[in-house]
Amino acid sequence: IPEEYRSHLGRVTLKATVPKLKEFAEAGGAIVAFGGSAVLGHHLGLPVSDHLVEIHNGVERSLPRDKYYIPGSILQVAVDNTSPLAYGFERTVDVMFDNSPVLHLGPGAAMNGVRPVAWFAGKQSLRSGWAWGQQYLQDGVAAAEAKLGRGKVFLLGPQITFRAQPHGTFKFLFNSIYYGTSTQAGTAQTTTAAQQ
Repeated sequence: IPEEYRSHLGRVTLKATVPKLKEFAEAGGAIVAFGGSAVLGHHLGLPVSDHLVEIHNGVERSLPRDKYYIPGSILQVAVDNTSPLAYGFERTVDVMFDNSPVLHLGPGAAMNGVRPVAWFAGKQSLRSGWAWGQQYLQDGVAAAEAKLGRGKVFLLGPQITFRAQPHGTFKFLFNSIYYGTSTQAGTAQTTTAAQQ
């Protein structure tokens, strides 16, 4: 970045950025987080955590590389295509996965408006590439939708926009944009002066 523009650069931080994102969603906004940013759900206070962990000496830690490592491979996930987020999908879809986040929905997730939309249904999900420890993915959530105040948050772990692979998964992105800004039929949407 040229020197004269460096003062315009922002910085994403948990302390400054996440509260503003939470405020935005609670006021009716939609947040779409995919790939590495899907961990945002935890920071927004949603009942989600990392699925790929183990307890070692009484402490939770990420699975070590000698047990789990899946770089740049195509994996299959089951899909709840009754969700508007998964509109147009079959019951399974292949996703680009590059050590992507895999979510665990905590107790009471459904009661708090968080529901899984895509997940790893079995111990073998590899379609192309290689996967060390793929059995750890079982029952992990690849895509989730959540209500946050009056808004919505979409958490999509896989690389849904990676190169040519979006032909299989681009609907997650566009569905989240349309679904995130939708209103219930018969309700009026107010427009503020800032939106005009």
